[in-house]
Amino acid sequence: MTGKKKTAVEEIMEKSGNGFHSRVVNLLRHQEWIALVSPYYSDNFTDKPREIDIIARKEFDVNEYLNDHLGELNIELFIECKYINGDTIFWFDNKNISRAIERTMVDTGMEHPRKNTRIMQLHYLDDVPVAKLFSSEKSRNEDSELMNKAINQNLNALVYYRGRNDIFPKDPRNSNVLRRVPYPIIVVNSFDHFYCTNMDDGTEKVEQITEPFQLEINYAYVDKDRVGRNEYFLIDVVSIDMLEKFLLMLENKNISVIKQVLAEDEGQKRRNREQNIKSMNINPAR
Repeated sequence: MTGKKKTAVEEIMEKSGNGFHSRVVNLLRHQEWIALVSPYYSDNFTDKPREIDIIARKEFDVNEYLNDHLGELNIELFIECKYINGDTIFWFDNKNISRAIERTMVDTGMEHPRKNTRIMQLHYLDDVPVAKLFSSEKSRNEDSELMNKAINQNLNALVYYRGRNDIFPKDPRNSNVLRRVPYPIIVVNSFDHFYCTNMDDGTEKVEQITEPFQLEINYAYVDKDRVGRNEYFLIDVVSIDMLEKFLLMLENKNISVIKQVLAEDEGQKRRNREQNIKSMNINPAR
C-alpha cells in the first residue's frame, strides 16, 4: 500500500482483530479440532448477550486392552484471542497447589494424589510460579484492560457452557461420552509486549516473558440458579506461534493420563456389570 491511500475497507481489515481470530481457528482445524466461532449466550447474572471467541472440541477414544472401545473423552477449549500491542507486566507468585489439585479433581474426575499419584502428572499441577496480578501501560481502567476482559469473557463462557452436551451438533457416533474436560485459554499474537516480575524476591526485576504461562484466578460469579459462587481457575496464556506445541503437550501430558485412568475405571465397571449378570443367571442347586 506504499504511496496509496488506504480504502475504508482496508482500514477496517487492518484495525479488526478478526484476522488474528481466523488464524487461531484455522490452526485448530488443521490440528483436527472442531471449532465453534464466536458463539453468543446470555450470562446468568445480567441476561445480556455475551460472546467468546472460540470453543473447540476434540474427541479421544478410550480403549482397554486390545482396543476394546469403552467410550470417548471430550476435551473442550474455551479460547479468547487478544492482539496485544501495548506493554503488560505480570506479577508472579507461587501456585496454590492444594487449590490446583481440587480444580483438577473436579475437571477430570481423578482421585486425590494420596489415592492416585498420576494426577500430579497433569500440567495444572506443575510446581511453577503463576501470574496473579497484571497491569497495562495503555489502560489503567480495569474495565477496558485487555487481559481483564479476556479473563471475564473466557470464564463467563466456561461457567455457562461446561458440562452441556448441546454446544456442538450431535454426532451419532458419539454414543458414550465418559468425561468432558474444559480448559480455559487466552491466545495472544506474541509475547513481545509481556513482562514479568516476582512478588516474593523484593528486587522488582523485570524480564520479558518467552514461554506459555498460567494466570491464577479466584472467580466470583452467579450460577444458573442465581446462587453466588467462587471458584479457583488456572488459565493458560499462549502465543499463537506456540499454540500447536501447547496442544501437543496437552495430548501427550494430560489427555494420555486421563484416558488411562478412564480406561481402568470404566473397564472395572464393565467387568463388575458382567460379573453381576453372570451371578444373576446362575440357578442355585435345589
